[in-house]
Amino acid sequence: MVARKKTLDIYSVGTEVSLTENINAKIMSVSIHANDVVQYECAWWNGDIRTRDLFTENDFISVGKQSTPTKIGFNNIN
Repeated sequence: MVARKKTLDIYSVGTEVSLTENINAKIMSVSIHANDVVQYECAWWNGDIRTRDLFTENDFISVGKQSTPTKIGFNNIN
């Protein structure tokens, strides 16, 4: 068995992001899927209704200043 270490850069829960010029949201949860696909559940207010949806990093127009990506690591044993 060979142990391999791998890291991913992710944005932390609570980070503010812009989804469009008019929609600013907050990251509520982070999901990591097969092939290192990272999805972010974001929430924002749409009038009186709170909306939540899933996005990838490529969907963000901008990310809050104080929020730099966080490294998380994994140990794979093969």
